[in-house]
Amino acid sequence: MAEGVRLYAGTQDGVVIWRSKNGGWEEVSRSFAGSIMDSIAGCRQHPERVFLGVTHDGLYRTEDGGHKWTKVLEGDVRSVTIDPTDDKVIYAGTEPVHLYRSEDGGDTWEGLTSLMTFAISRGVRFFQTFVLKREQHPEEVRKKWWFPRPPHLAHITHIFIHPHDPKIIYLSIEHGGILRSLNRGESWEDVSGGIDYLDIHVIKNLPHSLERYYVSSARGFFTSCDPAQGWVRAENGFTRDYFHDFLFLPPSNKDENPTMLIATADQSPGHWDRPQNARSAVFRSFDCAQTWHRVGRALPEILEAMVWALADHPHDPNAVFAGLGNVGRGYALPLPHYSGSGGAGTVLLTRDRGESWQKLDIELPPDRVLWAAAD
Repeated sequence: MAEGVRLYAGTQDGVVIWRSKNGGWEEVSRSFAGSIMDSIAGCRQHPERVFLGVTHDGLYRTEDGGHKWTKVLEGDVRSVTIDPTDDKVIYAGTEPVHLYRSEDGGDTWEGLTSLMTFAISRGVRFFQTFVLKREQHPEEVRKKWWFPRPPHLAHITHIFIHPHDPKIIYLSIEHGGILRSLNRGESWEDVSGGIDYLDIHVIKNLPHSLERYYVSSARGFFTSCDPAQGWVRAENGFTRDYFHDFLFLPPSNKDENPTMLIATADQSPGHWDRPQNARSAVFRSFDCAQTWHRVGRALPEILEAMVWALADHPHDPNAVFAGLGNVGRGYALPLPHYSGSGGAGTVLLTRDRGESWQKLDIELPPDRVLWAAAD
């Protein structure tokens, strides 16, 4: 019997959940109509438990596969990550930049004041009202942690916990750079050297490595064998210059490298109000980002909607889901940003490591984040 999948799509207009059934997909539920979804993460050991960040609202948790959601944290939660070594440890990053941790599966939370201490030492001041008066700061601070669209607040876009050493934490800040802690958040250091435009999206390690890391940004894709010593570009073969979600698939054979897939676009979202919009594309690497090749047989030559999310299949090591939407947080194309705008979304599935993709027969608003769990 085929193993089941429950697919969570956080969209421009709520979260939609499906489960695989008889070779197709059956809709399970729709929640948070009228709200924009910003982040999602699920537990590996308890796949029925999923966390969802709702724009300007807070972090919600389901413990029954999406039938019921409960708010567990207030705030504008922009990222959520579950410690890969302990399902009970949850991290949430917000706008403006704050980091919270729960040790009991989301029941209670503590703010990591060490991050605020670090920020203050760099000249960045925090306002609990979520209003940042940038004109009060010196020029070097305004250039460091900011965001180009109102209200110009930097935020944590991604939280990386090392799967072999959970004391190692990396934060991606948009805009602001990369912060690292080697002691589970007791102290922080900036490890952004070599990246000239600090609009950081996703950071991950090469599987089974404590040294090799990769990071995607709005103006480059980078790698480092020691982030404290700086980053170098790893863009050989790309025909796009905006980089977002990426992931690793396990090697097909033990003597091979993992397969890398990354979602890209042509220029940044500020340019996507043109015809053909994002001009998105998926690229693949078999040699740990030394070279890249565009993949996507049967996909249109021009993908107008951005591929915002890539999600591993919970059972098939060769399969990946991709979520597409013609929107970005802060606006929807070609109209001002409203929940429900931006047209329709799409979810694609590959079963051959990105070589070819098929569109799932499901209906949803423009997709922003995606999670696939065992059902």
